[in-house]
Amino acid sequence: MNFPKFLIFLLLTKSYVLAVSDVQFNRDIRPLLTDRCFSCHGPDERARKAKLRLDTYEGATKDLGGYSAIIPGDPENSELILRALHKNSDELMPPPKSKIPKLSLSEIKTLKTWIKNGAEYQEHWAFTPISNPKYNNEENLIDSFIKKRLKKNGLKLSKRADPNTLIRRVYLDLTGLLPSPEEIKSFSENNSEANYDEIVNSLLSSPHYGERWGRHWLDQARYADSHGYTSDSERQMWPFRDWVIDALNKDMKFDQFTIEQIAGDLLPNATKKQIAATAFHRNTLISQEGGSDPEQFRVEATMDRVNTTGAVWLGLSLGCAQCHDHKFDPISQREYFEMYAFFNSAEDKNNTGPTIPIIEGELIDGLQNNEKTKANLMVMRERKDPRETFLMTRGDFTTPDKASGQLRSGFISAITSIKDNEPKKRSRLDLAKWLVDPKNPLTARVTVNRIWMRYFGKGIVETEEDFGTRGSLPSHPELLDALSTYFIHSGWSMKKLHRLIVSSKTYTQSSKVSPDSLKTDADNRLLSRQSRIRLDAEIIRDAALSASGLISKKIGGPGIRPPQPSGIYAFTQNKKNWNTTTGPDRFRRGMYIVFFRSAPYPLFGTFDVPDFQTTCTRRARSNTPLQALNISNDPAFIEFAQGLALRTINNIPGKADETLGERIRLAFNLALSRNPTDREFRILKDYAIEFAKDIIIKDENDKDSRSLLNEAIIDSKIPLHQGAALVAVSRAILNTDNFITRE
Repeated sequence: MNFPKFLIFLLLTKSYVLAVSDVQFNRDIRPLLTDRCFSCHGPDERARKAKLRLDTYEGATKDLGGYSAIIPGDPENSELILRALHKNSDELMPPPKSKIPKLSLSEIKTLKTWIKNGAEYQEHWAFTPISNPKYNNEENLIDSFIKKRLKKNGLKLSKRADPNTLIRRVYLDLTGLLPSPEEIKSFSENNSEANYDEIVNSLLSSPHYGERWGRHWLDQARYADSHGYTSDSERQMWPFRDWVIDALNKDMKFDQFTIEQIAGDLLPNATKKQIAATAFHRNTLISQEGGSDPEQFRVEATMDRVNTTGAVWLGLSLGCAQCHDHKFDPISQREYFEMYAFFNSAEDKNNTGPTIPIIEGELIDGLQNNEKTKANLMVMRERKDPRETFLMTRGDFTTPDKASGQLRSGFISAITSIKDNEPKKRSRLDLAKWLVDPKNPLTARVTVNRIWMRYFGKGIVETEEDFGTRGSLPSHPELLDALSTYFIHSGWSMKKLHRLIVSSKTYTQSSKVSPDSLKTDADNRLLSRQSRIRLDAEIIRDAALSASGLISKKIGGPGIRPPQPSGIYAFTQNKKNWNTTTGPDRFRRGMYIVFFRSAPYPLFGTFDVPDFQTTCTRRARSNTPLQALNISNDPAFIEFAQGLALRTINNIPGKADETLGERIRLAFNLALSRNPTDREFRILKDYAIEFAKDIIIKDENDKDSRSLLNEAIIDSKIPLHQGAALVAVSRAILNTDNFITRE
């Protein structure tokens, strides 16, 4: 078809106009300026070169003596563009000696287009008020936004996951445990929305929900059972862990959950539970080295509390403003120490007190009352005589800037409307209330995004730890705000948010990758499928315990010490007390294992558990041969394999040769929540037969063979070579990628 020339011209012109107007400051320009310019021309006044500030419109367009970095509408005469294209290395920006990559021609073109359109600046998206975008209220809130975005990109949601995959997924996500074969069979036969909703409600009501999601919160609280540094002696922090589990199980509203941890001791008529909650900020490291300066480590602990608060609730790297103004975000060093003032008067006498006796039964329904369940838990208390707070020159506690005057506690001005000249003296309680004020745009967004990340592998904002100007833009900004609004309007109910997510078609879809999805949405940012997520270390243990039938489902109480290889403390300053736990407590969940910062339990280090020197909001996920070796040879996992084998023996009576196939199928089902394919079954059965034959050839009393058996298997009267073969098959199943992965 031939088009008139003038029509072609109009179409091309329209396309050009659309392309030009599509340049957005927050999406296209701010990342360029942040990466290339802000370190020298950003918020940090002391590091600013040539008195030029590019992070604000006023600074960028300021007359610098006959020229300006940016002249709105005139890119050709804007110094920013001239310097980016300059041939002289002394005039080129960024300077070659800075090692900052120069701007590419396409990036310069984008900057020129933006300047030509008026060089409009936008407030950083994360600091703007949370909106309440409209959506189709006849379907799940999440699906409304996800389906709309997928349709725009020529995609649609994947089909619903098969019932076996879905029930295993939701059990692991909400409780960290596996469904029983009976529960799997029932759901497979009645795979309806109503039946699925019943399962979700049951899991949210389970006491194990608090354990599963409490583990995530303890990461952020940098929870550990030892003081850290080289001596790393043991501390009693488990009542705080139990408080977290209990609060989540009771669906304590997130605003109250926050207030009690930041300032529970300052609440009127504070209860022991509320005081116990303040142990959140007593999880800091404590130095017990001879000759150390107590004030130095007190200051470091106080700074850690500021940094942790910023990371956990605000998603900001406040610590970058500890020694100077933040180079990328609008946070001054003065504001950092005004935040520091909130914690500076907290009581932390000699870095070990004060302590308060907490009885387990008062924290949970069960972090019976007897002497063994009492603990001297470190908590927060306000000093009667508040400390003075001064800005510390370069962050050094030995050089307070007293000439600038004493600082009062205060908030970050970029995200608050409260004025600095208010006469009221603010406490940690004021800080806590400010964090969860619905007008604070960050806390709800950060919290919702982090919960989303647990379910989909990545947050809507991929840099979940950084909502500042260097962080990534949200993939679905309207969805993020809609979820944040829902969270606040629901009364900050975490369980309602979890129910909303796991009930969505976005969550229940298959994780299989279609050709269209791979081509258009390779990184799955549009969520055209579910994500395969490797389980956390503790959940790998819990799933193995669950499959084996050995698991103790006791909630709370002091930590446990399961079997671990010798030599763990060979490189620590002193040997730790690790008397292996016996009885049912030996098989408690992974979150109850005592955690020494200097020498973590081997499974933890192998599967990326952080050392909790500082807060951890997102764990790394590696894939190494050591992980397979750990699961295969760890004494604890051999016990789990023995338990799984015994469970098949007890559930399927009969002669070993005749029941081998049924027992293999049951072991597979218990661990992976599905039946094996024909190929999988054939491989496992052949392996079991060959393994048994090999033992007969060797001798049933062979040391290596008998090491696979425990007394319970021997007492079951099954031939030893058959028992050992079932244990070997169980070890193989537990060591598959399918087992340690949530599909």
